[in-house]
Amino acid sequence: MQNVSKQYKQSMNSILRNPGHINVYIGVINSEAQKHVGAADSRNRFTYFSDADAPFTGTAIDHIYATAEQDFTLADGKKYFLPRDPAKVIFSQGIVTEDLLGTVYISFGGVTGLDIKGLTIDFGECYPTDFVIENDQGAHSYNENTKSCWSTQDVFRGTSYFRITPSKMVNGQGRLRIYQFVCGIANAFTDSQVISYSMKEHVSPITDSLPSWDVSLTVNNYDGYYNPDNPDSALAFMEIGQAVNVKFGYELDDGSIEWLPPQNSYLKSWSADEQKAKFTATDVFDYLDGTYRRGRYMPQGISLYDLAEDVFRDAGVEEYYLDPYLKRVMAYNPIPVVKHTEALQMVANAGRCSLMQSRNGTIQIRSSFIPDMTSSSNGETEYSHVSKILKDEKKDAYALQSNDFSVADGSLYFMPRDGNYLNTGFISSGIADENGMFQEPPEITIDLEAAFVAYGLLIRFRNVAPEEFQIRTYNAGVKVAEWTVSDTELVYETQEQMQLFDRMEIVFTRGHPNSRITVDNILIGDITDYTLTYGGGMLLSVTGKRADKIQKISVKRTVYRENEENKELKSEEISISPENPEYTVYFTAASYDLAATVVDNENVNCQIVDSSNYYAVLRFSGLSAETVVKYSLTGREYLTDENYYTVQHNQSGKVVEWKNPLISTVEQASDLQVWLTEYYLGDVEYVLKTRGDPRIDAHDLFYLKQDEERDAPMIRGYENTLKYSGGWNGQMKARKVVLHNGNRTG
Repeated sequence: MQNVSKQYKQSMNSILRNPGHINVYIGVINSEAQKHVGAADSRNRFTYFSDADAPFTGTAIDHIYATAEQDFTLADGKKYFLPRDPAKVIFSQGIVTEDLLGTVYISFGGVTGLDIKGLTIDFGECYPTDFVIENDQGAHSYNENTKSCWSTQDVFRGTSYFRITPSKMVNGQGRLRIYQFVCGIANAFTDSQVISYSMKEHVSPITDSLPSWDVSLTVNNYDGYYNPDNPDSALAFMEIGQAVNVKFGYELDDGSIEWLPPQNSYLKSWSADEQKAKFTATDVFDYLDGTYRRGRYMPQGISLYDLAEDVFRDAGVEEYYLDPYLKRVMAYNPIPVVKHTEALQMVANAGRCSLMQSRNGTIQIRSSFIPDMTSSSNGETEYSHVSKILKDEKKDAYALQSNDFSVADGSLYFMPRDGNYLNTGFISSGIADENGMFQEPPEITIDLEAAFVAYGLLIRFRNVAPEEFQIRTYNAGVKVAEWTVSDTELVYETQEQMQLFDRMEIVFTRGHPNSRITVDNILIGDITDYTLTYGGGMLLSVTGKRADKIQKISVKRTVYRENEENKELKSEEISISPENPEYTVYFTAASYDLAATVVDNENVNCQIVDSSNYYAVLRFSGLSAETVVKYSLTGREYLTDENYYTVQHNQSGKVVEWKNPLISTVEQASDLQVWLTEYYLGDVEYVLKTRGDPRIDAHDLFYLKQDEERDAPMIRGYENTLKYSGGWNGQMKARKVVLHNGNRTG
């Protein structure tokens, strides 16, 4: 769920909503041209502080050096002094010509015959007003330009180079600068141009299926821009897999528009007629269709984090998010030969995580359970129990030599002499002085098994409250938030959202004079603040269906062990040459102790240069020409023992058998079984017609308030549909959530 302002939440839940807005960007980018484009050419004369690569790599240009050009350097404090030593130039300037009104030559690494629809060039604040762009087919003149970020819809056919020559600059005698250069254009569609938009997102709560993201967009085509009969139409230059960027905005009560983070999907198909153009787009998983064969049995273990990173590397995926929690979960078994998407699915499920795509198109594996929490301190008395403060239960207290603490109301106990202490909360070993200062401020630390987002925090002090304390949250060692609380009362409570964190530190910087810090409870709040109600987020009635009762859940364990038998795994005749001396052998059974030999040819040898439990790369030597050779690959196939970890839940009902090849230990099977049980015990499926809210993502949690008489159950949406056609509406498929966690306040 996307983070939004309080004003957004309040207005969205009102009976009458304000207008919603949509912006859609579909780039027409020649990926082949953009892949090879560059300006590192001897025909160019650039300054020593120029960066010839920056315009083509997306490098931000935001610190400009002052230079001696007409009307370029102003005394406004916005530019930096230029170092004379080239080694000390630290801010990228993009392309800057040595000569005033200099020429820039751009080529494509020897690639020729490129047909490029449009150009987008950021020239910076001192841009050319009149200039010529030349390519292999001729020259295009552009006059009276008034934009620093310039674009054209012109088609440049048969291109192997561009030469850009300015004749007039907006500032007079200035150098030509290029900050960004894109071989194509980005078409933008707003409310008036978008006829309809629909997005359906699916994320499995238990990762038993791959996530999906299906987008359909229809825009008006009255100007014929997408005319399929026109050879210069944008349709002719679109490519499967290019980005489709959709951004939603909501008009707040004060008239301003709050824009949500954009949704990125990838173009799948397109068509057009004289009135409208239609596009469909999909998720990143649709284009991740390679096979993972690098599975290895690891008797010493490998973290699921490292395992997922290896899958991403093999798939060629560079941008992704992995929950740091996965670093603490070990796997031993090899991933079998499956698609990369299925391999990631196995990792996510074994780690009790969800596999999904973020709004910016990044693959994510995030923990999908309420994490266990533990509390500790930097010092407590022997009759203190800091480990118990996370439980929402009444605490006992002893009369203390602590200023204003002990009261004669019968609520306090005398200290026992035998050390058999009652159920107390946290009592600091440190005592504040007469000014409330500590020699070492008491500190309570709460560590979470995995990071999560929480809504609200409650701290109950006993009898006296500190005068000031600080709260800090961290995620993977990086500080997320920090705030100070002063003028406190015996109960501190906030309903603010706390962004993703896995550690909380509460430091008591000033206490009650001559007193200890005494805390009965620290309750980290709810995991959602979104309640679906009639007239708020829902339309019509909710359709509910009770799922099958679960009799038992059995999680399969697969344990690998070595094999004494050494046998031939594969043998075949192949043609091999000195130019291509390597050959990859694939096999299906997980094997080890691999060895390869050449059969009936004393002049040719081979060795294994790379391998996993499912392939071996053979390199042949002794070849003088292309030769037909026969090889023999031998090894040992791992033996496996299979059994089930089973827990009975009812005398009758559905039997769930869960199979994940990575599960081998009883501990793994037990954790997974508990996670699956929480899912299956939520035995009610819901279908909800909604008013549509673009902040919602699949896999979000909600409270479902159907009427005032019944409690609001928690539900998890696993399929979210959002439609826009002048306004929003949607549909959600969800399942009831059952949580078993003693640390959660509920």
